[in-house]
Amino acid sequence: MSGEAGSAGPTSGASPFSSLRHPAFARFALGQTLCGTAQFLGGLATPFLVNQLTDSNTWVGASSFVALIPAVVGTPLSGTLADRMDRRLLLLVGLSLQVLVMSVVVGLYAAGELTPWRILLLNFVGGSAASFQWAPIQSMAAVLVPRESLVAAVRMVSITFTVGRSVGPAIAALTLAFHGPGLAFAVSLGFYVVGLGILATVRTTWTPSGAEGSLGDQFREGLAYVRVRPEMRIAFRLAFSVAGLGAVFAFSLAAGVADDLFGRGGGGLGVLSTSLGVGSLLASAFISSRGGRMSRAVLERRSILLYGAGLLVVASSSWLGVGMFGYLLMGGAHMLHGTTLSTSLQLRVDEEFRGRVMSVFLVAILSGIPIGGLAFGILGDLVGLRWVAMGAGLALCLDAVVTGRRGAFDLLDREVELEVDREVEPEPEPEPELEVELEVELEVDQAGGPAGGGADAPNGGSTGPFADLPDSGDDRGQAREEDHG
Repeated sequence: MSGEAGSAGPTSGASPFSSLRHPAFARFALGQTLCGTAQFLGGLATPFLVNQLTDSNTWVGASSFVALIPAVVGTPLSGTLADRMDRRLLLLVGLSLQVLVMSVVVGLYAAGELTPWRILLLNFVGGSAASFQWAPIQSMAAVLVPRESLVAAVRMVSITFTVGRSVGPAIAALTLAFHGPGLAFAVSLGFYVVGLGILATVRTTWTPSGAEGSLGDQFREGLAYVRVRPEMRIAFRLAFSVAGLGAVFAFSLAAGVADDLFGRGGGGLGVLSTSLGVGSLLASAFISSRGGRMSRAVLERRSILLYGAGLLVVASSSWLGVGMFGYLLMGGAHMLHGTTLSTSLQLRVDEEFRGRVMSVFLVAILSGIPIGGLAFGILGDLVGLRWVAMGAGLALCLDAVVTGRRGAFDLLDREVELEVDREVEPEPEPEPELEVELEVELEVDQAGGPAGGGADAPNGGSTGPFADLPDSGDDRGQAREEDHG
């Protein structure tokens, strides 16, 4: 486990904020919050600009597709590297490349040269850079806190994303409404630089295992590790379906929703995204208290139903207030869904496979969003985005019902059941008695005496080495008398 891991098991009911008592993790959480804010701020300004330049949902979906597809390819590589090298260094490299890409975006926009095709190219480069940061972010908590604080730390990482998802869109709403995308890109760059500086101060005592073999062999070993664990496979499947049916409307197609469904521009996009963030914050408060003691199976089923209900609310009206409420529900569902699956995986995975397992989890998410964004963007231009959103909401609700009836959600709680089994039924205890019994029998046989404490044993087997084994000795003595008789 982590370099600082203790012997205690993880505490599922601990407050996420208790993990901040570890200084290195506290700095990591702060730096990640700032970088997450930068990511969501810039990520909101980019589709807004593409929609402004092209007035096409297909173009908006394509911009998301080219940003996330490189991450689908690169994240398995970074996950494998995260098990072989310093995760902190890998994270800093990815963020440094993100800073470079955002600097180019700011320069081109200021020069009036940021065309749709150049946006696609920069999104592709930025997505390639981001592929080096996702797996390290997900696996850093395990090397910055002891084992008993892991659940709290994993939830705290989810909260850092939630804060970024709330603050970033709020800033984007103000900058897009009053100053346009240029200022949004510049502020995003500033947050990136400060966050990167804080993350550079984080140090770990964890050292890689130095696994042998090529990167391809190591990743295939990680896939084999996942393949025999159904609780991991169901987590990956749920991550992909929720990303492709739900998260795509929360992020990639949010600009199209604000424009097509509610007839609003950047201000409407900012309001919807801020509502999404507020919903995530409310869910964070819930998971930090009562929700932290609930079954992961129950939380995941309800979060998918809530996601579907939020989409149906959004698609049901042209009034922006209704859309805000729908995005509030979607934000809460997104937070609960991501935290539940991430916690389930983090508690099940061995440290030597952590980077690779979390990279597969991220691939499921990062592939679902661009595939859904491109497909629903094209379909939205053909039949209308409202009908597409309504169909996706119904599909999510149906998925939750079918998966629940199959009992697949229960696999997410398997880790807790295994821990209880290990504590109640410790298996190694009977072994010492068996060893003593065999040694005693061997010594007596070598001395030429009977194997047990029958009539021929000294003192009737009541003294000497047989004093601790009266019953089993008598049984063996009787058996030998019958054999010789």
